Amino acid sequence: MPRIIICHSSVAKQLQQISKDDKAVGLLIGYSSDDILTVSACVRCMSNNVLTELEDIDTYLPGGVFIVGYFHHKSKDLLKKLSTQFSQLLILTLPDKLTNVLSEDNFNFWTAEDGKSSVTVNISDESVVNTCIIARNTCCIDVTVDIGDNEESWKKSLNKEIDRQCKIIKSGCIMYKLQQSNVLIGGNQSCGITKDSKCVDLYDLIEEDGGIFKRTRKKKDKHLETLQFATYLKRSGTPTNEDIPPCAPVIYHNIVNTKSVDLTLRIDTISTVTTDTTVSKLAVAMSTSVCRQLKAMTNCMMQHSKRADFQTPQPYHFQPLGLNTFLTVTYPSKMSDDDLVERRRDLHKMFCLNDDKPVFKRNNKHMFLEDLEKYGYLINPHAGLSSSGVKDGTPYIVQGLYSYHHYMQDRFDDNKWGCAYRSLQTLISWFRLQGYTEKPIPGHKEIQQALVDVGDKDPKFVGSRQWIGSMECSYVLDHLIGVTSKIMFVSAGADLSSKGRELAQHFTTQGTPIMIGGGVLAHTILGVDFNDVTGDLKFLILDPHFTGAEELKVILDKGWCGWKGTDFWDQTAHYNLCMPQRPICI
Repeated sequence: MPRIIICHSSVAKQLQQISKDDKAVGLLIGYSSDDILTVSACVRCMSNNVLTELEDIDTYLPGGVFIVGYFHHKSKDLLKKLSTQFSQLLILTLPDKLTNVLSEDNFNFWTAEDGKSSVTVNISDESVVNTCIIARNTCCIDVTVDIGDNEESWKKSLNKEIDRQCKIIKSGCIMYKLQQSNVLIGGNQSCGITKDSKCVDLYDLIEEDGGIFKRTRKKKDKHLETLQFATYLKRSGTPTNEDIPPCAPVIYHNIVNTKSVDLTLRIDTISTVTTDTTVSKLAVAMSTSVCRQLKAMTNCMMQHSKRADFQTPQPYHFQPLGLNTFLTVTYPSKMSDDDLVERRRDLHKMFCLNDDKPVFKRNNKHMFLEDLEKYGYLINPHAGLSSSGVKDGTPYIVQGLYSYHHYMQDRFDDNKWGCAYRSLQTLISWFRLQGYTEKPIPGHKEIQQALVDVGDKDPKFVGSRQWIGSMECSYVLDHLIGVTSKIMFVSAGADLSSKGRELAQHFTTQGTPIMIGGGVLAHTILGVDFNDVTGDLKFLILDPHFTGAEELKVILDKGWCGWKGTDFWDQTAHYNLCMPQRPICI
């Protein structure tokens, strides 16, 4: 029995999505370290047979994360069923009123030896990203599937081949190489580091620019670097097939007439472990994650492929806002997001998430540090800022990700006339990165053509250097990506100091960046810091007039992204604010 049990506060928010009349049951997922058990999220079971769902739920989880318990509405036989698969479980009995669902009076801990006992549960708000090491492993696995003469034959062959691959992975013949290092780790052996070393020590062994680059991991750092691994198969030593005796040579020669398909499965897994986890346990977690993903890919192909038309499965990693764990979902490559609406609806229900915004669209995929570096534009530069300095203020900030667009990007000279276009690009990037649209971010001519198409401009406007304003931005958002906007009219810049409450409400309910135009300038408002007692207010501004390279330090140090007081605005100029509204969809 663990000495300390920690439950993340986000679990309560998930469970509040379940009606008190709903007799739903589900599983608690989390991870353990020494004597500490941490519950990071919950999963609703989608059928009455919990046991049949265990393996399916596993396929969504990172390595290092497991089913650690269950929740229920006074179910009498659930423990009896699960006790055949688990030796210990944390039990959460849901009260009639879910307002205090994580009260420790609702928890019990069960072990096969001692039965049920009461426990002390601590509630935490700390994110898994800040407390765990994230290991990412990529590789390609080739499989050959005998397609036979009917649908059942290829499915049977695929299952057999995936089982064989999982057997190899679990056999100890797989080693994981830490990229930019000489470190190899496996479940029973290692090279370049002792197998009992802690995972946090791996950062000291990563080489960069020809030398050792020391990385210090701070728990509060929001941009922790993932450990990148490649997979190697051991070709010597004990054979991986238990049916073959440990001697050589062994040759199988079997001549048959068959039709087969060769598939390359592109594996991309993540594992989350605590900093004090040993590297040998990390290797086991990564092997577990590969096997889980192979099972997920099998399920995907079984559901969406046909004998003559195989769908290539593609994994995507998500960390839904408010959910304290990563999830990996596998989608068929030939199906669009529009084709997968019902699939996503089931995922929202399974993970107890609201169904009013996209969470599991492809563009919602989590962007790890290495993904951000390859993106081409700076993502969320405001994340590196300190507080605004408003005394007793409450920050209301843009929700989710956006990219910073400014003068002179994309090898296009729009200096002194394209600021509103760039602000509009930032707004559209937000809708793209939140999964509301798959359309690419439009260039200046596409924006101009959209305004011609809606009848706002003459055809000669296309290719010109004419300015646009907040109204034009709202027309383009509606025409290109179907997003409506509210327009706030402010007669003078001095009056913006009285708009703190309205802007705070926008960032709370909509969370979208705002384009503001006034005089001859346009900016993007990313948030406000507002004291609703004194009225003190500062604006978080992203300035599209920057003309330099994508250097975050310069942008922050020079104030191109930063907190601005009410005196930032031209006190006599008229301002219009384009405030995009979230569409309701999944």
